[in-house]
Amino acid sequence: MKRDDLVKMTINILEKAGFSTSDPSFLIHSGFDIVARRGGLILVIKAISSRESVKATSLNGMVALARAVEGVPLMIGIGKTSGSIEDGVVYSRYGISLMSVNSLHDLFIEEVPPLVYSAPGGFYVKLDTEGMGKLRQQGISLGELAETAGVSRRTIQMYEEGMGAKLTAAIRLENTFGIDLIVPIDPLTIQMKNDNLELCEGVDGDEMVTNIFEQLNDMGYLVEPTNRCPFDALTSDRENLLFTGVGRIDRNIKRRAMAMANISKLLERHAVFFVENRGMKTNLEGTPLISNMELEKIYDKKKILELISERG
Repeated sequence: MKRDDLVKMTINILEKAGFSTSDPSFLIHSGFDIVARRGGLILVIKAISSRESVKATSLNGMVALARAVEGVPLMIGIGKTSGSIEDGVVYSRYGISLMSVNSLHDLFIEEVPPLVYSAPGGFYVKLDTEGMGKLRQQGISLGELAETAGVSRRTIQMYEEGMGAKLTAAIRLENTFGIDLIVPIDPLTIQMKNDNLELCEGVDGDEMVTNIFEQLNDMGYLVEPTNRCPFDALTSDRENLLFTGVGRIDRNIKRRAMAMANISKLLERHAVFFVENRGMKTNLEGTPLISNMELEKIYDKKKILELISERG
């Protein structure tokens, strides 16, 4: 399956499940492919093909966006370099959940969550701690449970405390004692191992970008630079979030402006492009424009919001 087909299949599943989705054609060369929203649930999704190698730096933008809008970064795939992605299993890449497109279908269309997650050492599951307690109440000793599962007594105690269990151990316990112990997991909330994924820091050295960000900072905004995003930064205060682009009006920023307008509308946030000279243009593909000269004359950040509202 080609990556474009995977993106289309993912969008089809999400829309059937009641999500509104962004237009992926605007997000070419971004670190994510889809932004989806259903009520208060926001997903920032990257699709990966079987031969695609994913670098940590390429995910900075999707993580920053997900964090800024209180959403969930998620990866959807059909394979990986070390083998196929199993249906019903949640994997992790840099602390981000990764699952197959069939698992996504099961989760949102069939409402059947996965049971297994992958971690160093193999496949693991969450055990019903109450069920484990019932076994003990029936007089089954730690030693019997440990021998059945093929683990130590201390490991059984950790299972009772909520630690994930090896899939093979959990199956042995279920089969031997005739009790359902494996409980579903939520790939949108499961805490995966974070492989030191860092967000983008600083700017690319462009003098115009640096000056714009400094002015916004001086007004009281927090400016978080991004990479592999249609926008150059996430600009925020306690009340507002601005998808912020900086550049000169040319062919290259048209697609970026379209993507920013598309995402900001979906997420009900503001988008703005600061440009060297906007001429007579008030917006570009739906994204409001503010010139460098205009920004230099603004001292109250409320004025920026007024211009965005006027020109959106």
